[in-house]
Amino acid sequence: MDRPAIQGVVIVLAFLLFFPAGLLLAAIRLWKHRNLSYQKIDDWRNAGATFLVLFVFWASIFLFMHSISPADTFALFSMWFILIIFFFTPGISMLWVSKQSRKRLLARYDSYRQIVMLQGITSVHTIAEMTWHRPAVVANDLKRLLGLGEFPNAYLDMDSMAIVFQRPVEPTAPFDSPQESTTEEDFPEDLPKDIDFKRAYEEILHEYTQMTSSSKTDKKPLPKTVECPGCGSSTLLQPGESKACAYCDSPLTYPSK
Repeated sequence: MDRPAIQGVVIVLAFLLFFPAGLLLAAIRLWKHRNLSYQKIDDWRNAGATFLVLFVFWASIFLFMHSISPADTFALFSMWFILIIFFFTPGISMLWVSKQSRKRLLARYDSYRQIVMLQGITSVHTIAEMTWHRPAVVANDLKRLLGLGEFPNAYLDMDSMAIVFQRPVEPTAPFDSPQESTTEEDFPEDLPKDIDFKRAYEEILHEYTQMTSSSKTDKKPLPKTVECPGCGSSTLLQPGESKACAYCDSPLTYPSK
């Protein structure tokens, strides 16, 4: 949408090479941009720049011809008067109009944001009535704002002539998606290296099994630590278990009480 229908350089070259062709191209561009506010601002700016380029061009030719065959004072004054009136003054005026039009367009963009985001009005026809502009102009203005990302997750529905907001859907990971693997960095660096993880896991599993089974049968005896009468070492015995001490071979028996 920001690209003009006809490039300004082409129009300037047409004016320099064949003036009527430049006028024709400028008229075609103005017609194609009749509903494009942003491009109309560029049209005013390019037209002003074109008139200033023509002023410099014809002034250079006039000065060159005057250096070859000096003209009288009246002819000199008449030529500069024509260049200033028909080229320099229109060029400056068009650049000023372009600057003022840009300010008004930015103010209108602010009005669009307030109407849509604060008041919740998304109908192009309603916004056109509120801003006193034609619906086609408002629609193109909103398209440009959408293209600039002013209204996230929204688009302009040309069938209903309204802005439609889409609720963003957060992506969820599928159940069969691979999970992140655990690396050595997930463990503390000062973890002891001589731990038998398999034995520790078996002991924890055994304790958990005993706890769950004891909750179901309250009268079932639990493992007990028995002190060896010979050497005083401690040994864990299961209910009803009897065995010899691992240090002095003294007989050890699970206590009945």
